[in-house]
Amino acid sequence: MPDISPDDILKMTSVIHRKTQMYLNEETKTLGVTSGQTPFIMIICENGKMVQNQFCEILDMDKSTVAKMMAKLEANGYITRSPNPKDNRSIDVSPTSKSQELYPLLKKIGEEWSLKLTKNLTVSEKTVFVEMLKKVTENAVTM
Repeated sequence: MPDISPDDILKMTSVIHRKTQMYLNEETKTLGVTSGQTPFIMIICENGKMVQNQFCEILDMDKSTVAKMMAKLEANGYITRSPNPKDNRSIDVSPTSKSQELYPLLKKIGEEWSLKLTKNLTVSEKTVFVEMLKKVTENAVTM
């Protein structure tokens, strides 16, 4: 098997990211959300009420980016925010019924995209692929 150059890895990850964003934007445009909002809605629906800064940790994003996204989601009725009663510096975020209604559709879109990406892989290859993605992601996060 030929060696893969660092340029190849950059190109492949760039293509996967770009195509994922394009797919999500196309599939969610009639739902009123963007590819950038999708992971936030999915996380809040899967976890329920949580502290806003947890999104920073989960998505490896800075506080200002998360705060801007939360403001948009709140303005569009997908979340509610309130002061955390135990810590005045923290903000609690909760899903609304609007986001909970949207969640199954977003989950289905995500599952369909995953199937498209892995359509030519065997079950064992998919398992290895996911494990490798976890390791690579951890490497990226710990840099």
